Amino acid sequence: MSADGRSDRVQIARVIGIPIYLHFSWVILFALIVWTLSTGYFPAQDPDLPVSSHWAKGLVATLLFFVSILLHELGHAVAGHRHGLHTRSITLFMFGGVAQLDKDPKDGKAEFWTAAAGPAVSLVLAAFFYVAASLPIMSASGAAVGRYLALINLALALFNLVPAFPLDGGRLLRGALWGWLGKAQATRVASGAGTLFAFFLIFSGVFSLLGGNTFGGLWYILIGWFLKDAAAASFQQVRLDEVLRGVTVRDAMVEDVESMPGTGPVSEAARERFMRTGYGSYPVTRAGAVVGLLCLKDVLHLTPEERDATSVQGAMRPLSEALVIDPDVPLPVALTRMAGAGTPRLLVMEGQRLLGLLTLNGVIRRLKVREELAAGPR
Repeated sequence: MSADGRSDRVQIARVIGIPIYLHFSWVILFALIVWTLSTGYFPAQDPDLPVSSHWAKGLVATLLFFVSILLHELGHAVAGHRHGLHTRSITLFMFGGVAQLDKDPKDGKAEFWTAAAGPAVSLVLAAFFYVAASLPIMSASGAAVGRYLALINLALALFNLVPAFPLDGGRLLRGALWGWLGKAQATRVASGAGTLFAFFLIFSGVFSLLGGNTFGGLWYILIGWFLKDAAAASFQQVRLDEVLRGVTVRDAMVEDVESMPGTGPVSEAARERFMRTGYGSYPVTRAGAVVGLLCLKDVLHLTPEERDATSVQGAMRPLSEALVIDPDVPLPVALTRMAGAGTPRLLVMEGQRLLGLLTLNGVIRRLKVREELAAGPR
């Protein structure tokens, strides 16, 4: 489980202060690339070498490919920092990598240069590996790995430069249009381009399947589907930001929050709290101070026997930065924090004092009320 409580990824390093995570889906892509290189690409380059050599080169090339992806994302992080954007984490997953920023860029210039940094790093890496592979001192095996890495980094840069949101090229397009059309409309255009490109990939995958290219066809479809959903989600996020402009956590939090001590068994908490009230979470206290958050999801992960044997404090999510939000933080930022922490609830605290609880259901109810009031009488 990661440090922020998410069980679908694990932290492997911290680079320039940024935690680096591996998503479980990364293992699938890693294995596929190693297998493809070791049984196809490198044997075609030098069929006289033993099988063990092909597998060794496949493993090294795949590791360096993911190092290249990490450097690509770090390029975004460094450029974003220069424009006041903090990178909360970088995650490597099945479709590459993603740098999670703490907020959206403040203007088109910040968006443009932050987006441009990733492909720029990939192009520099492509040139570096190409030159390295061409050196007279480089062995044949090293040259083969270098040529592959030069090619794949060039492909990574060019693919990301396609003007389709949320690819880097789509963010470049949004950054270029931001000052002219405004953030919302620029995002609409870039997301529309992203959706079109996603359907192009999906249809290309279908035709590849019909042509007998099963692996390539499925891969195109998967990437296209991912981009389609990501483009739609990005635009919805911008619309949500517009609706919630000026709304803070204090405006949307639940103030009268019932807490529970950490000493009792989870079975008692389930019976006396969750079953009685139907609430999804409770702050946990010790000696009057908040020490964590117990969610219904955490209780459901335990068997009836484990609930009897485990204390509330043993099952709770310990108090951490990922679970706490300041009351004056803009609500869209809080929603991003929820997504990053993998929980639909955050403790609203001012120093050591608990002010309330921010829940995703509460935010949704607030949005519905705002929409109904804006619609006027029926």
